[in-house]
Amino acid sequence: MSELKRAPLPGAERARALQLSMGDSLCSGAPSPSSRWRGRSPCRAVEAQTSLAPKANGRTLCSASRVWFVIILLLNFGAPIFAGEPSDQEVLKTLTTDQPRDKAVRKGLEFIRQNQKSTGAVGEKYPTALSAMAVMAHLAAGHPPADKQYGPWIRKSINYVLSKQNADGYFGEADGSRMYGHGLCTLMLAEALGMPRDDEVDENIRKALKKAVQVTINAALVKKPPEHAGGWRYTPDATDSDLSLSGWQLMGLHATQQVGIPVPESVINGAVEYTKKMVSEDGKVGYQNPNDEHPALRGLALLALVIGHQEKLPVVKKIAERIWADPIAWKGDHFYYRVYYDAVGISRALPDEWAKYLPKYEAVLLPHQKDDGSFDTSVDGEAKDAGPIYTTSMAVMALAVERHVLPAYQR
Repeated sequence: MSELKRAPLPGAERARALQLSMGDSLCSGAPSPSSRWRGRSPCRAVEAQTSLAPKANGRTLCSASRVWFVIILLLNFGAPIFAGEPSDQEVLKTLTTDQPRDKAVRKGLEFIRQNQKSTGAVGEKYPTALSAMAVMAHLAAGHPPADKQYGPWIRKSINYVLSKQNADGYFGEADGSRMYGHGLCTLMLAEALGMPRDDEVDENIRKALKKAVQVTINAALVKKPPEHAGGWRYTPDATDSDLSLSGWQLMGLHATQQVGIPVPESVINGAVEYTKKMVSEDGKVGYQNPNDEHPALRGLALLALVIGHQEKLPVVKKIAERIWADPIAWKGDHFYYRVYYDAVGISRALPDEWAKYLPKYEAVLLPHQKDDGSFDTSVDGEAKDAGPIYTTSMAVMALAVERHVLPAYQR
């Protein structure tokens, strides 16, 4: 497959400088970023380099592999991937420090992997959508489809998801997950395509993604009343919209743009404008009405405004004030939605605020991970209904935001 053409950007220069600063002693024999991994893991080359490899359960963890992963992303995509342009030293510190959240991520991923069926499906209800979420949890943690250790698992679930796309490109039919599932699958495929590559599966992903994106675009172009224009709802032909479902579609389209597949700017802009209609002047964020406040959607509104390059709007500060006045707690409806969107939205729109919010956030979430690695489903009806693959995938994706590796979160 031919390479996507991108103009050299400072991010690529920075990656090369970081590679040189690390030197051969860190990862002797590891593949250069230009090799694009092709199924090889730099982890093998640094197993003895314990100074940058924290311990867990007596085993050496390959922190250096995460460093090389970021270098590869920078070289392939050119654009900086960390919010707020941290220094190279900060990048290395983030990737080589083992925090409680990192241990929680590893336990969560292990639980998810143990629940894969022979078909590649993960989860009981809505298996197409949940399998996409399970893959995204691995991608968010820095495991691409080409990963030597977990790549086969990831590719098996990706292939399962691909098998559930109908002839029109729609993913929401086979398991009844409708446009929610379609948006999740579209986002997952764009994220997988945006990572160090496995050329054997890339072409299938690209073809499926193009078809899926066209479904999303066509659904956005359905004629709707002004208050619903620009958004999405449960079916591709719906004439109304809601912010929750629209968020997954917007992230999927944004990630698709990031991997070089064209998406009309009018559709992206329309989704951002729809989001703004769901935000009141005093920072309330609603599902279909800005005055019907839904705390779980505040972070989504922040992310959408960042995607639209409108994070300087006064309403951003108003949303943040509401988050601080009503911080996340183990209660309420749609808890894991809030877990995910608070992490993604605040970290992208307000990185300084996120640094202050993170300790409170982790103090709420981490105690609710069970011994088997899953996250508690008892907090609300949605979590009980969707099951532990849903709760664990959402929690892992949220905790992995600090790694800043997914293309959906790049500007």
